[in-house]
Amino acid sequence: MVLIQIVAQYPSEQTLIFNTIVMSNRKFFFIPILTLACFFLSCEKTLNEDPQSIIAPDAFFNTADQCRQATNGVYSHLPGIFNQTGFWSVTMAGTDLFMNQGGSASVEAIQDYNFSSATEANSHAVWRVCYAAIKDANFVINRISQSEIDDAVKQQLLGENKFLRAMYYYILTNIFGDVPLWTDELKIEEVSQLPRSPIAEVRAQMILDLQEAASSLPKNYDSKNTGRVTKGAALTLLAKIYLFDKNWQQAYENASQVKDGEYILLPSYATLFDPYNKSKNNKESIFEIQYMRNAETNQNFIVNSFYTWFFPTGDAKGGTYAGVNFGSTILQSYPQYYPTTYFMSLYQPEDERREVSLSWGYNGQLFNRGSKGDRPWFGPKFWDLTANRTASEKNFYFLRYADVIMILAEAANELGNTSEAIAHLNMIKERAKADLITSSDNLSQSQLRNEIMEERAREFVGEFQRKWDLSRWGTLVDAIGRIADDNADGVTNVQAHHNLFPVPYDEIVKNRNLTQNPGYN
Repeated sequence: MVLIQIVAQYPSEQTLIFNTIVMSNRKFFFIPILTLACFFLSCEKTLNEDPQSIIAPDAFFNTADQCRQATNGVYSHLPGIFNQTGFWSVTMAGTDLFMNQGGSASVEAIQDYNFSSATEANSHAVWRVCYAAIKDANFVINRISQSEIDDAVKQQLLGENKFLRAMYYYILTNIFGDVPLWTDELKIEEVSQLPRSPIAEVRAQMILDLQEAASSLPKNYDSKNTGRVTKGAALTLLAKIYLFDKNWQQAYENASQVKDGEYILLPSYATLFDPYNKSKNNKESIFEIQYMRNAETNQNFIVNSFYTWFFPTGDAKGGTYAGVNFGSTILQSYPQYYPTTYFMSLYQPEDERREVSLSWGYNGQLFNRGSKGDRPWFGPKFWDLTANRTASEKNFYFLRYADVIMILAEAANELGNTSEAIAHLNMIKERAKADLITSSDNLSQSQLRNEIMEERAREFVGEFQRKWDLSRWGTLVDAIGRIADDNADGVTNVQAHHNLFPVPYDEIVKNRNLTQNPGYN
């Protein structure tokens, strides 16, 4: 493997990792092949270059392959963000579906809503990684824009990078609200003095990026490029942003453009979350975070440890987990979460999602203990039975077609189109074998809204959406209130300002132009 170093006049102390696409099992994943070392260099300073190993940035972005490799570097932040325990904590802890046990004090503080700007470190970790990704996206967008490659290729690569930039800002705004916005290559001293931009301005930039991406991205790729951003991904994320803005008409129109046929609901929810990872990049998946390991050679490429927070506890004698033999694969368990009684109550007995999201046993054997007393464990939806200890290759869905259908249901209901909202909602229920809503139920708009909220919990549990949903609906305080038996401290402490996390204290210390979210010191 050849390592090529690019020495650039670029405003960051950090390093941008560019990657190549390696083909395996009909998808691409990232392996670092060249490093962009970033230095503070004056315009007059001469670069000391070894022509065999160092490429200046202006030379590097001269071919389509080079621009594509740089784009892969912007993708490469995604596996790290979604494998952060901090990211899991700020999207799942402190909701009405999960309870944390035996975890770190910082996770329990989120659950109990007993944290301050100085003590909350999980969201700060997400802040840092997202802004590192945005910095790289800005750099690559600027350099590709100036390149002289084929225009169709250029527009596609720009579309991919703009989607990714919007996605990183989407994560940041959902967690913090107003955040610093920049889209140019800025010097480090400029970046470190940026104030927070109003969330409306940030979302306007996200919408612009996604509209441009949707106009230039293909509907699909060949098998060598599975996992890259598509037109459908841009339209779906755009629709989700409009949901946050309560722009129901635009949410509906953009979701409607994600055509049925290009994407489908898989016939079975269990297949969608196969614990042996046989359904990666399927026809329901619109955009997912890619991981890869080779079970035959036991080689880890890009892996995560997410499943270990949900898998049944291993027995002292080894080889079994909560009394059940899972075979010869060496698994690892640090179970952090157990389901709330409220979440368990959401499923009808015949709802097939119940046995996928929750588990009382495996392969015909019942567990000899539960996740908390007699409660079930979180189920196969969360497991990776191809893992080797903490190394899992389970992909994460970020966007899938079920979400498009649920966007259409929610937007239609808010627009007063009750019958259409019910039709879309029933598509999700029918796949799950759950009872359908009929006209005889005579649901009001408010009742249907509540049904949609509960359906999103049933369908998307563990997909990093619940905290963001509760916050955008303004129902977080009420949601924690209904799990008083599980989380008495949370009920006592939670307040409306907890819809957002505090701007990291360390960032405010470094940048006095940053302001704090209301409710935090």
